[in-house]
Amino acid sequence: MNGQIQTRTPRIVDGVVVTINQLCFTKYIGANMDISLINGTITSLRLAGDIAKGILQLNTLSEVQGKVIELQSAILAAQSGALESNAAQSAVVDEIRALKEEIARIKAWESQKQRYQLTPFGEGPAVMYALKKSMSESEPPHWICTKCYEDGKRMILQPRKDKNGFIVIACPSCNSVIHTRLRGIGPAEYV
Repeated sequence: MNGQIQTRTPRIVDGVVVTINQLCFTKYIGANMDISLINGTITSLRLAGDIAKGILQLNTLSEVQGKVIELQSAILAAQSGALESNAAQSAVVDEIRALKEEIARIKAWESQKQRYQLTPFGEGPAVMYALKKSMSESEPPHWICTKCYEDGKRMILQPRKDKNGFIVIACPSCNSVIHTRLRGIGPAEYV
């Protein structure tokens, strides 16, 4: 029943056959669905029913034409309300989908980040995340950027030489750089 449309048997209300569709949003209680839009649509449909009933009691063509115009206005108002309700529901569905994707991304990162440990580099104050040997899953040893790690991303640091021939370790994503003041370094190691 949650999130599904339930159709009831058609009924005659004020001389008009009406099928009542009830949207069940109990799964998403608190969603930003504007109940006034739904109430406005129902009111417009009731007005259209009253006008249609009144048409049957008219005698002249001009009276009928006037009531038909009123009926068309009421139907347009009901359609407008239904479209606004549909747009609001669509926005809620899109928001729910985006939140589910974000939750999945966060869960994936939580398991990924457990594979790394914050490690000092050399004798200076610089730190980086190194892959734990016990969780390497046959991946070669490597270091990842601390800034990107805090942002929920795994970016492998790349050693290169600066203009003075010293080794710097750089992040290709955020451009963070660790200056080593070394002319050479060995390969990354597990922790």
